[in-house]
Amino acid sequence: MAKRFLRYGDRKYILNREAEARLERTVEQVYADGSGGHQWLTLYPDTEMPCRVLIAAGVPISVETELGPDD
Repeated sequence: MAKRFLRYGDRKYILNREAEARLERTVEQVYADGSGGHQWLTLYPDTEMPCRVLIAAGVPISVETELGPDD
């Protein structure tokens, strides 16, 4: 099964469907505010390690897919 990751700087964060949907909404909000917008994104809100990243206009991020052994 394919795994999805958020590439943010030199780090990769695992994305589940819920986190990816929150990421998409956050990116839309950042760019709706214009080039100076920013928002904090909490990747894993219901866990012991919620992990927050700052999504800001002009900061390169990408979503990557890593294929599993059955793909």
